[in-house]
Amino acid sequence: MKFGVCVSNYGETSSAEEIREMAVEVEDLGYHSIWATDHILMPAPSGTPYERIFDSLSTLAYLSGVTSKLRLGVSSLVIALRNPVEVTKQLATIDNFSGGRVMLAVAAGWNQSEFQNLGAPFRNRGRVVDESVALMESLWESGGRANFEGKVLPYKFNGAAFEPSPVQKKLTIWIAGNSAAAIRRAVKLGDGWHPNVYPLDEFRLMVAKFREASAGAHKDLCVRIGLNTESRVNEYVSPQGERRVVLCGNMEANADIVDALDQLGTNYMVLAPNPSGKTPFKTQLEGLRLFAKRFL
Repeated sequence: MKFGVCVSNYGETSSAEEIREMAVEVEDLGYHSIWATDHILMPAPSGTPYERIFDSLSTLAYLSGVTSKLRLGVSSLVIALRNPVEVTKQLATIDNFSGGRVMLAVAAGWNQSEFQNLGAPFRNRGRVVDESVALMESLWESGGRANFEGKVLPYKFNGAAFEPSPVQKKLTIWIAGNSAAAIRRAVKLGDGWHPNVYPLDEFRLMVAKFREASAGAHKDLCVRIGLNTESRVNEYVSPQGERRVVLCGNMEANADIVDALDQLGTNYMVLAPNPSGKTPFKTQLEGLRLFAKRFL
């Protein structure tokens, strides 16, 4: 199992200096990747930590210059809020600047008000995601001359110039979300499924559905999970009202969770050390150090 970290590019006290310091520390500790969280224009009040947030793609570009080994990703890019052609160009650029270190998780999104704020369609966002992934891959793999005709997206071009291509021949794309639709999309379009970890009895059933749907195809299970060493229990309620598993200050209890996820075939674990947006920065770093000492 590989381990990554969601940098705190959001929350009450997030800052450029803290983002840089965390990335450098995460690389020194031996983690595999660093991730930014994505939102653009949340309603206020939203009940989430995402009203104050640094842009995810700009954050990756910045982190590509202060790290040298970490893979760089977004967990998870709400592609239906954005122009997918611009996003494809931005990610190809960052992949070049970083020497081929970009990976990606894509989400359909869940906050209808944010879609309204940006004039983005909410009801058919799943179809937008599907076509956006196809568009991104067609541009990245075009060899410099791209063809595409959208059915949902308003793009049609033949022999359009798209250079430079990413350094990597293929960028890893995970599909995020815990819904049945996200599982289907992960099996059809993604290299892996990127869910949040729900209470394990429930999560085992979800993984069983994923395994059944992906039978015969190699699809990775790459989870996102909170880390809060100030907590003594392994569960919290997300801003969306979902019960989720969190790694807490009890490393032996955490070991049981990591082992359970390993038994489910988890390939990758992305830790979010600031699930509430209110965890002190020093506490976040200490939690990442303790986890690295125990599990890396």
